[in-house]
Amino acid sequence: MTMRRGFFCRLSLPVPARTRGCFLRRGVLLPAFLLLGTGSFLGETACEPPLSMKAQLQGSPKATAYTELGVWFAGQKQYDCAADAFASSLQTDPAQPDLAHVAFMFGVSLYYSGNTGDAIAALQEAEKLGFHDIELHIILATLLDSSHSIKDAKDEWSAALALDPESTTALDALSDDLILENDSKGIIALLESPRLLGQRTEQQSLRLGLAYAGTARLEEAARTLRDGLNTSPDSLALANELATVLVQLHRQDEAVTVLELALAQHPENPNTAIHYLGTLMAAQPEKAPKAASRLLLAFPQNAKLLYLHSILDIKDGNLQQARAHLEHALALQPDEPLSHEALGVVLAQLNEMTGAKEHLERAIALGDNNPEVKENLAKVLQALGAGK
Repeated sequence: MTMRRGFFCRLSLPVPARTRGCFLRRGVLLPAFLLLGTGSFLGETACEPPLSMKAQLQGSPKATAYTELGVWFAGQKQYDCAADAFASSLQTDPAQPDLAHVAFMFGVSLYYSGNTGDAIAALQEAEKLGFHDIELHIILATLLDSSHSIKDAKDEWSAALALDPESTTALDALSDDLILENDSKGIIALLESPRLLGQRTEQQSLRLGLAYAGTARLEEAARTLRDGLNTSPDSLALANELATVLVQLHRQDEAVTVLELALAQHPENPNTAIHYLGTLMAAQPEKAPKAASRLLLAFPQNAKLLYLHSILDIKDGNLQQARAHLEHALALQPDEPLSHEALGVVLAQLNEMTGAKEHLERAIALGDNNPEVKENLAKVLQALGAGK
């Protein structure tokens, strides 16, 4: 039996979300192959071979018989049995021509069966045996990422890209690893050059935009994020990051427009609503009160929106309404220092100095280091002292 690349393509097996192409999921080749005696599959209920193969397993089966059996078990999604069969193949003939590929299939079956502990060492062993297909690099890199072995994962993603520079899976994953290491220059080097396909994925656009922003190249960041949003117009991540960069570029009106469009597409998303209202309050304050009321109707239990609405209430002199909103916000999120600070200010203006003192002190205790909160507390303490 001669094995070939893509052998498992004819099996109906699921493919991990990060992988592309036709291959099995991550595998494991144990340092010591499982040793199964001749005919060990015969008569076993859990690993019952098909009748058509039983004759091949009598006596002293060849390695190819075990390999074929492993493929059959994998097709039945009996991965424990498939792993045992591939292990028997490897043990029977450790010099077989397709050793590396059989080892890969063995490892894949073990991974599917839930044996992930030896998966990394196993795939590295299969690699040493000569299985250098891009599928192995992608699967091994995914495993290494999951075990937080980022440096080794990066090497495998790079090996995959050496074989296929257009691999979306490898580009996305390697840029993820670089972002974890705060390697903005590395991300730019990876994603800046145009690809043959001429179009970045949503994730690549976001990573490259963040990398440009991280190196203070804000115009490039805005351009990259805008291009990405044009390609993926429903991406909240791209819209929110683009708005953030536009604000840094003092283009607040553009940021408001971007967030308005994003919120229109995703009216159920509270984080975008918060981002939009905060940006609108700075860029177009005259429109903010109406928007705040509308958003609070949509998200009445959102502590951040309640806080933002209270800031508008304070500016308009609606102190009792501000107080109600802030008390509601703190009931939902009692350890939010900004809400404590704002409520302290409101109570001070309402001449309720004892309550003001408590909330301002609580804000400081929760980490609010704004000099203004300390100044307000000093004024409240002075007023309390004068009232004695």
